[in-house]
Amino acid sequence: MNVLLADDDNAMRLYFTKFLEKRGFTVTPCSNGKDAWEEFQKSPFNLVLLDWNMPQMTGAELCERIKQNQKDSYTYVILITSRSDAEDIIQGLESGADDYITKPVVAAELNARITSALRVLDFEEKLKNKEKEVRLNCYKTLTQLAETRDHESEGHMTRVGQFCAMIAKKMGYDEKFCQDLEVFAPMHDIGKVGIPDGILHVPRELCSEEFQVIKMHTQIGWQILKDKEVFELAAEIAYTHHEHWDGNGYPRHLKGEAIPIAGRICAVADCYDSLRSVRSYRSKASHNQVMNWIKLSSGTVFDPKVVEAAVAIENDLKELFDKTYTIDVEDSPNRI
Repeated sequence: MNVLLADDDNAMRLYFTKFLEKRGFTVTPCSNGKDAWEEFQKSPFNLVLLDWNMPQMTGAELCERIKQNQKDSYTYVILITSRSDAEDIIQGLESGADDYITKPVVAAELNARITSALRVLDFEEKLKNKEKEVRLNCYKTLTQLAETRDHESEGHMTRVGQFCAMIAKKMGYDEKFCQDLEVFAPMHDIGKVGIPDGILHVPRELCSEEFQVIKMHTQIGWQILKDKEVFELAAEIAYTHHEHWDGNGYPRHLKGEAIPIAGRICAVADCYDSLRSVRSYRSKASHNQVMNWIKLSSGTVFDPKVVEAAVAIENDLKELFDKTYTIDVEDSPNRI
């Protein structure tokens, strides 16, 4: 675990650093509050030890700032102080400190305080993982609910999320963005819950009026998901995954990089899985047929960079699809 330490006393800073390193921590020592704040902004720490009296920014002030800027993980702050009056202790705790140590520091007490901090951090991590598990299950349930409206999808939405994550990773996007794509891209067709069965499941080529209704699923999906902080990316994908690079898509005729990257990636992933899947109105296409069509559509329907990434991992796309798609219906009416 990485620990941030701030103390303007050289001897104390060296003492704490050696003590923590012996316990296996990686320590980032700072001689004042300002430097410590800059380090925290670069790379947040789960455990922070702060001397109360420091130049440029006191430990209490820094603690308050850290607590106001906690991100995805909890930061446990221990104040180190020579102040032992009840009012001073209360002030330190009110600044957001989780614990305090009074000087002179006793090694046994410091060890016990650190151990206590680790218990809290471990519990926080377990809670976070449990919350994540519950949240992901809720997202999956929502996706599965939408997928029941399309009896022929056979895992389509889940695979699209996986394909999006694979393509984004190949394009060099960070792990969080790739994970978010895998979670939220499966909601790209959630708007189909608002499309009548008589149009959604018609086993023939749609007339122009019916196609206009089908196209509304992008706007319906956006309406369902918008203005909900956790679903921002899902709403963006639902709204933009049918936009085309050349501006001839729908619903807003966005063009080029005006289309969010998540929508551009989902467009390719959705196309690959849809064309390789059998439908009541057409038979499924082969991997090579689909990839050839995607390549031909680069620069018109699809972002060339997304296509380039998909081509680079096409064997992985094929492997995942072949492993997870089990419907075997080759002879169906073909409307393409």
